[in-house]
Amino acid sequence: MTRYKGAKPELGFRMVHTHDAPLPEMPVITHVAEAVSGPEHVRELHSHPVFEICYVLAGKAERSVGDQHLTVGPGDVYVIRPGEVHGARADSRDPYHFFTIGFDPTWIALRSTHANPLAPGARQDDLSRAMVETEALDAELRILDQRLIHGGQGAEHIFRRIITELDRMEASPRKRALTVIMIQALVIELLVFVTRCSIANREQAAGAFRLRQPVRSEFQDLLLWLQARLDAPPSLSEMAARVGLTPAHFTVAFKREVGQTPMEHLNNLRIEEAARRLVDQPGSSQYFSYVFRRLKGCSPRQWRTANAQSQ
Repeated sequence: MTRYKGAKPELGFRMVHTHDAPLPEMPVITHVAEAVSGPEHVRELHSHPVFEICYVLAGKAERSVGDQHLTVGPGDVYVIRPGEVHGARADSRDPYHFFTIGFDPTWIALRSTHANPLAPGARQDDLSRAMVETEALDAELRILDQRLIHGGQGAEHIFRRIITELDRMEASPRKRALTVIMIQALVIELLVFVTRCSIANREQAAGAFRLRQPVRSEFQDLLLWLQARLDAPPSLSEMAARVGLTPAHFTVAFKREVGQTPMEHLNNLRIEEAARRLVDQPGSSQYFSYVFRRLKGCSPRQWRTANAQSQ
């Protein structure tokens, strides 16, 4: 159990507040930290055997994970999986302020045998279930080739309450047991919060066709071009040629930039355009109705009625 609070200029931190191996009663937690980086902060590539959740409160940074380079900013949550090689570099003009918590994956399946509700470990079943949900979330992120979860504003309050409880750890066995229970509850709250953010991201993606704004200018121009080609949709080869790539390379690059395959994105563009027209043009084909229901969660008639009433 080690605690540190202060500057670490050798690591580029203006302030860092850490608890390493904070609770023998709760070995699933390997570390909890809050850090304010300076413009010179660079975290060299490294790896660790723990599952880590990071949250950015303010500022920006570039995170390297394997061959991926991600720009993270306020409200972003991202995960580091056990054994992954990763590093970070703070934005020199707007260095980031972040929180992190690590979990030992070998303890995720831990189950409590304590009968006393105030005994340390009495909520381990709840914690284990929350970790299982988080593992399921991580599996979904892998399938979707996603690393970032947007919309995590507010997570700082949970992190700070966890750190405050660790700071105030009492020597009295009963008071310590109560503190451990509180920390377990807060960790469960954090895991549920992150999972809900991920679900909200997916639901938003289902209702709004674009998951993220492309970084590369050629893909930004491509999206504008696609908007103008909805009546005569281009082929995959035409889209690839537009940005100077082969179709195979283009498909991979497009998904990385936009968050969907080119055909998914184009299909959703057409559905969104058709949805806007439905208010004034009451008719649609059976196939359109099927696709529309999948994307909007209601029939074209229901959508038209609801939107006509709101105007």
